[in-house]
Amino acid sequence: MTASYKIPSSISKRIHFRSKPVSARKIMAVIPTFQDWDGLKVTLDSLLNLKTPPLRIAVANDNKEIEIPDWLKNYRVDIINYPGNCGPALARNKGFGFKETYPEEECVKWILSWSNFIENKKFPSYCRSGFCPQLKYPPVEKPTEFFWDSDIDWVYFTDCGCTHSPDIFIEFEKTWKEYGDSCVAISGPVEGLGNGSINEYMTEQGILNAPNESIVQGVYIPQAIITANALVSALPFAFLGGFNPQFDEAAGEDLDLGIRLREFGIIAWSPESKTFHQFKEDDTDFYKRFRRYGRGNRKLELIHRLPCMRAKPFEPDKKGDPEHVRLAKLSVEAMQAGYDEAIDEKERGILKLLSESP
Repeated sequence: MTASYKIPSSISKRIHFRSKPVSARKIMAVIPTFQDWDGLKVTLDSLLNLKTPPLRIAVANDNKEIEIPDWLKNYRVDIINYPGNCGPALARNKGFGFKETYPEEECVKWILSWSNFIENKKFPSYCRSGFCPQLKYPPVEKPTEFFWDSDIDWVYFTDCGCTHSPDIFIEFEKTWKEYGDSCVAISGPVEGLGNGSINEYMTEQGILNAPNESIVQGVYIPQAIITANALVSALPFAFLGGFNPQFDEAAGEDLDLGIRLREFGIIAWSPESKTFHQFKEDDTDFYKRFRRYGRGNRKLELIHRLPCMRAKPFEPDKKGDPEHVRLAKLSVEAMQAGYDEAIDEKERGILKLLSESP
């Protein structure tokens, strides 16, 4: 069991996009960091020791303090500093290379109504100001073609405290060849480290794996991405404006991006492209994590007008394991509490006409 929810299919017939091949030696990695320099070191060491390390690594410093630890100065990475504590969504956008001065409010409106461009060719002004220098288009009033001017076509998102299978990028490359150029992103499994019950539960239940859906010939594809382990085509990511900064905590921002990416093509599944994370063997930390997921689900539901995403009780894969049964119950209670916490009673009973204009 990877998730207790499903996301509607949304591949658009109004857009034509085919991705360039994944090259294991030409991938950019983006890592946001907030109050976790030790975790960042773990991730950097892992990436730099891959069989095919990233061509470029960008670290988005989301801390309020610009100062970085001395050890980081010995690593060949790009450090992006800005007034921090803005959340992982905005941090990843800045790590990707979006212009720091782009008007954030306008960007959010564009992210939520970008289909307005497809329908009416209304182009957001912040794109014209060069919010992403590599995003190119003809100098016309209403461009219909967009290009990516860079030798790096794919960007890899991961988190602090993650380690990776040594051939993870090679496996991504193989997966792209298998799925073809309709692939717009590739997601891989995230497994817990250690023998503790919480790490075992996170792995066995596939908690940090996106929900899957069946397609032709029994091939399964994720319905979204999980930012601890996701490879994304740079061109559609830039065109979409990246992650939605309205998600100001680590919950829902990756599912939101996955929904929007699926307008461009499929998200492939690479089972051997594994990422590992050691979760705290602590019930309080476990509860806080799932409560955050519940809040993210509510926000995702409202933004994309999805059916209710309030968690429901389920039986874990290891039905006979009392510890897994206990953790499953605790995770549902936490997600329900987070979801209920994010409900605004003032919004109920009101019908709003929403403008599509950014």
